[in-house]
Amino acid sequence: MKNLFIFILIIAAFTACKKSVQSAPVVVLPLHNVLVLGNSITYAPANPSIGWNGSWGMAASVADSDYVHLLTVRFKSMNNANKLIAKNIAQFETNFDTYDFDLNLKSYRDAKPDIIILRIGENVTRNADSVLFEEKYVALINYFTAANPKVKILAVGSVWPERDMANKVMSKYSTFISLVSLQNDLSNFSFGLFPDPSIQSHPSDKGMRNINDEIWTAVQTML
Repeated sequence: MKNLFIFILIIAAFTACKKSVQSAPVVVLPLHNVLVLGNSITYAPANPSIGWNGSWGMAASVADSDYVHLLTVRFKSMNNANKLIAKNIAQFETNFDTYDFDLNLKSYRDAKPDIIILRIGENVTRNADSVLFEEKYVALINYFTAANPKVKILAVGSVWPERDMANKVMSKYSTFISLVSLQNDLSNFSFGLFPDPSIQSHPSDKGMRNINDEIWTAVQTML
């Protein structure tokens, strides 16, 4: 009888454990549709005339080393179905007064991203037009939020110095990251790695990693 009693207790314990395992909640990680709007640091097509033969963030040694690819890996590690798309909008930086949103961005807007990362500022040099830039920057944000008010926007300022006007405007309308601290370490840039000065001023692999780290830290507070 004693052995039979012990056997019954073992069976009961096993059954309870089995039920516990079966009833454990299934964790479903949220999906994210991420849009990165940037400039040549985000994506630069090949331009052999200046010695740039890549088709990714300018000055990264390989595609996987630019900040967009590094950021994609991090989003995919959370949920492999997460999607990240990058678009070069350097024309907005230089010609914000005439930039056509529908012509350049309609398909990206219609995809209704839930996170937009605005990684611009380096090419905004028309300081005398600060009021107009602010007006057009707000119009850019409104273009995406009008039909998608829940979209989360992260603005990331210039990695180049003397871009205070652009940084100030960007910081007013969403969560903002300053990259000024990266300017103090020249190893964050590609000086001496390419013959053309315009490429050398772009982030090195180290600089790309640091941009990625800064963005990812901020993104964690938004998810």
